[in-house]
Amino acid sequence: MSESEAKKEAHNEVNLQLPFNNLFLNAGYVHGDNGVFKYIGTVLTTILAYFTYQVGMLMVLVYFAQQSGLNIMDTKKLEEALFNPDLIGISKNFMLVLLLGMFAFTFFIFYFAIKRIHHKPFISIITAFPRIRWNQIFFAFGIWSVVFTFMFAADYFWISPENYVFNFDVKKFIVLFIISVLFLPVQSALEEILFRGYLMQGLALLSKNGIFPLMMTSLLFGMAHMNNPEAKEFGMSIMLPYYSLFGLFLGLLALWNNGLELSIGIHVANNVLSSLLITSESTVLQTDALFVAKSQNPVNDFILWILGAIVTLLIFQYKYRFKNHIQLLK
Repeated sequence: MSESEAKKEAHNEVNLQLPFNNLFLNAGYVHGDNGVFKYIGTVLTTILAYFTYQVGMLMVLVYFAQQSGLNIMDTKKLEEALFNPDLIGISKNFMLVLLLGMFAFTFFIFYFAIKRIHHKPFISIITAFPRIRWNQIFFAFGIWSVVFTFMFAADYFWISPENYVFNFDVKKFIVLFIISVLFLPVQSALEEILFRGYLMQGLALLSKNGIFPLMMTSLLFGMAHMNNPEAKEFGMSIMLPYYSLFGLFLGLLALWNNGLELSIGIHVANNVLSSLLITSESTVLQTDALFVAKSQNPVNDFILWILGAIVTLLIFQYKYRFKNHIQLLK
């Protein structure tokens, strides 16, 4: 279905003047019950699911910490050790399953809330089209995989080769690969659908344009990652702009492309390759990756990421011929 046909179909669904020039934002308008309390209820339900799982996960981690001989009454030492699998006597792969299971559980509850509270078709917060454009997800996954690999290679071969230690263990890596392929797409898709889909459409209904929700969801995306070890290690001054700009990059693609397919593909590729290729003591994904970085330079990483994002945008612009860039934000 072409973009013009999709727009015609959206107009036929309701006998109302659509508020946006953007098909994806209009999809949030024409589907389901968009009352304020529906949004409040869905957000609170999703947050409750997230923290309910965390409580259960913490109980499991405290149990293993106690089994490893740690004094669980020493809260300071316990807090420092709890998310370090080596200190509490569990494998990194098991820790990864516990962490990613949180997103799988939250995704299920979020899906239920969209269907039961909003009475929306779930696809309406993913794309403006009748079907998910899987070819775009796989294309974006492939492009960002190549860009990510080049960014890593630039750092490994030219910028700081002395910083990396080869860490290949075939048995652990196979398990890591299976976990990453099964769980990380769910985690990445949840973040995209929640921030660039559901919240973007909801805030657009409030502001009557796409610019405010684009900026706000990008900032919220950045703030949501401020509990990550990277933010604690390097500070908000560098990590908040990094995560927020990543959110802005993915949000622009969602609006220009009238759906989340490209954003999901990039996000999945970024997280899967981060899990498999490189790890460090200050990263949120403590894995048995191929390489261990002795330290991280967030400024170098940020610069490489900006160059990679520009190249990716140029490739997508050439392939998909995005038009009326500013108009589509209104």
